Order: sequence, then structure tokens, then C-alpha cells
Amino acid sequence: MVMIIKADGTKVPFDREKAKRSCENASASSSLAEEIITIVEQNLREGMTTSEMKKMIYSELDKRESHTAAIYNIRKAIAALDPVTHQFEKYICHLYQYYGYETEWSPVPKPQGFCTDHEIDVLLRKGDEISFVECKHHFSYHRFTGLKVPMRVWARLQDLKDGFEGKKRGSYNFKEAIIVTNTKFSAHAQQYAECKNKNLELVGWNYPDDNRCLNNLIEQKRAYPLTILNLDTQTVLRLCELGVHDIKDFVYVSPDILARSGLSREKISQLRELVENIVGKK
Repeated sequence: MVMIIKADGTKVPFDREKAKRSCENASASSSLAEEIITIVEQNLREGMTTSEMKKMIYSELDKRESHTAAIYNIRKAIAALDPVTHQFEKYICHLYQYYGYETEWSPVPKPQGFCTDHEIDVLLRKGDEISFVECKHHFSYHRFTGLKVPMRVWARLQDLKDGFEGKKRGSYNFKEAIIVTNTKFSAHAQQYAECKNKNLELVGWNYPDDNRCLNNLIEQKRAYPLTILNLDTQTVLRLCELGVHDIKDFVYVSPDILARSGLSREKISQLRELVENIVGKK
């Protein structure tokens, strides 16, 4: 049995079914997934890293179905969102609109608590209910988001609630705080958020274990980030400035506007075809 080295340095046996399932989760057919994993098995070597194995799977998928390969690369694509220009926060702000929320990124003036005002990443409104989102984006998506994050966010939520009860000007009646990350949460972070009904919702990779986890929120709406299209950083930045935050926007926005990003008409046509295949892939 070939041993694979995980990101944390531990060695595990190659798991054929897990590798195949990862292809199927990217919308590959069972027969295509079987074909890909058979090729990968033939090229495995002792001590290969999971990153190298995934690159091999991605490469083989891309030769056959570029739209499936793009979906397979989703975690890497989210990690590649630019932190300097707050692309992850803006992407999450846009994502929640698909679920019926009115959203506002980094509202100004800042919501007022009892003791101080607070910078928040995303303000959510649905009917009479108001929540806020704290976004935690990590380039290294294998790490865990730990206990300190929900502890800090809960303290912020309490001051904001106290501000509303104290009738502070600029305060909001927040129902809950939502922490969204592209990583998994540590066991302690999960335990803390679930304790005593803290009005904290954790949304991470495969957590919670239902339709509310980040990957499922994205998949249900096919609202993948622009970075799955393998565009350079500056092009993604210019597209975001034009109001294009995910691949569905790329289809709905006119080519004339997309061209302002510096993309050629030919490239725009190619990308729109790719996006239509991704969005339509079931």
C-alpha cells in the first residue's frame, strides 16, 4: 500500500474511494472518476504528498472536462482570493444575497456597541432580522480556525446587543453572529459556539455537517469564486471592481463591461462557455 504524506506531515495509506469521491463531488461521472483514479494509482509513488496527488487528479480532469477540473479546484481557488482587497469578505457578502439576504460589506458608520463601535465584515438583513458575519480567510486551508475566534466574536456580539438595549445611537438589534471560514473549525471552537445558545453560527468547510456548510452554500447556488477560472490576480481585482464577484456574474454581465477588465473578446467568449458548463453541470 502506497503511503501519502498529508499537509500536517502524517503518513496515511492512499484511499482510493476517498480520491474517487472527491472527483464525483466535483460533478465527475462515476465512470470518469474511475478512469482518473486508475491513472493516478498507476503513477503514485511512496512519499507523494496529498498536494501532489491532487495536482495529478486536477491535471487528468482538466484534459477531459475543464469545467469539472475547475470545480475540483474550489478550495485552492477560495484560498487564492486576495486578502489585501478583501475579496473573500466581498465574495461572502455576495453569496448570502443568493439566499434572500440584503447585504452590506463593511458598513459605515460602524455599528455602535455599549462600550465602543465595532467594525464588521458583512451586515445581513432578512425581514426584521439583522445579523453580522465575521469572515476568516486563510491561504493555508488545511489549518483549523480555533477557539479564540468565536470567543472574540461572541464578546463583540454581546457589546453590540448591550448597545441596542442601551439605546445607543447607531446600534442594531443583532439576532446572531455568523463566523464564515474556508477552513475547518477546531473541536474547542465548535464546543464553545454550541454552548448555552450563544447565538453564534459557525460556517466552515464541511461544517456544520449539513447544507449550511460553506462548500454546500456555494455548490447549491453554483456561485463559485472567479479564481476557479485561473485568472491572474489583477484581472480578478478589476472584475471585482466592476461588480463581478462570482462566475455567475460573469455570465450575466455584458461582454462590454467584462472587456473593461482587460480581457480580450475571444477570452471572454471562452470563459463564458466554460462558466456555462460549470453552472449547468449537475
